[in-house]
Amino acid sequence: MALITFSGGINDATRVQRWEDQSWHVHQRDQFFGTGPGGLAKMDDPNAVVNMKSDFSKKGGYQMTETLMDQFTGEGVINDEVLEDQEEAPDFHALTWTISQLRNAGRTAGKETEQQINQNLPAEIRRGLGEWMPEKRDEHIFDAIALNPTKIFYVNDRAGTGTVVATDLMTLNDWVRAQTYAKSSADPKLPPIKISKINQKTVYRYVVVMHDHVSYDLKVNDPTYQQAARESQVRGAQNQLITGALLDWQGMALFDHDNCTIFAGWGTGADVSGAESYLMGRQAVIVGLGGYRYENRKSFVRIVEKRFDYQNQYGYAIGIIKGEAKATFNSKDFSIVAYRSARTAV
Repeated sequence: MALITFSGGINDATRVQRWEDQSWHVHQRDQFFGTGPGGLAKMDDPNAVVNMKSDFSKKGGYQMTETLMDQFTGEGVINDEVLEDQEEAPDFHALTWTISQLRNAGRTAGKETEQQINQNLPAEIRRGLGEWMPEKRDEHIFDAIALNPTKIFYVNDRAGTGTVVATDLMTLNDWVRAQTYAKSSADPKLPPIKISKINQKTVYRYVVVMHDHVSYDLKVNDPTYQQAARESQVRGAQNQLITGALLDWQGMALFDHDNCTIFAGWGTGADVSGAESYLMGRQAVIVGLGGYRYENRKSFVRIVEKRFDYQNQYGYAIGIIKGEAKATFNSKDFSIVAYRSARTAV
């Protein structure tokens, strides 16, 4: 008896092979320094962790200089003492940042190539570049935060990365120390973010961001964190600024993100995994935006779709004119404290 089959080389050419209509895309996290509701970046708002400035969308230029004036610190005069010729002259410090263009694009080989696959290749290109742009913008802000920190703490007061040991893991008490330093003895003190008024009392917060491996250590190893997480109620969900925080605790909103800097090779034996975490106040980073807002879109991102070779090839480009700078005046970080710790390399 003969059975009709379509496998193992028999009638193989007539077998039907199907392909999914849409490609999978590698997972990426939401933009951490987003500008939407609850975002930590705000347009032309000095009360945000990231102040996104639109100056260059209104006038030409490539470079901006910011100025910080020191405080008046003198004793002044009392009674009828003569003030003339006793005036005080605070110092002024400058920060200069620049903007430049960032672009990327995808382009098909032609209509025949598009015909060969089941996916909509132009749509896949658009989707992929739409994911690429916010990811790059986020990365560049984190790069600015991590650049040459001037206010640095080490867990257990280690002298440097070469002396860190594997048990120097981050705890909530370390963050309390950083916060106390930020608002009391830092030079200059870090300005906290004003987020709301409750019963006529202004509420302030600092923002903490750490790598996922560091937050893992908090969750697994720190009993203070575990108790605080159990006893916390709303955890800031009623407050737009700190929506999505791990914990709203002691005047700090704690977050984690894998764009924070991690290291290998710390310790005397170069065998300790390390990480750098950050406590931030307002205007920790400036992001300058150039170009112009595009038609009917609240965005500075430029999108161009184009056909090449007599309409045979499809191209899609995305770009922005921007620049990031950590607020640093007189060689001192204005609104960031870096905290270095060991981490569990998950």
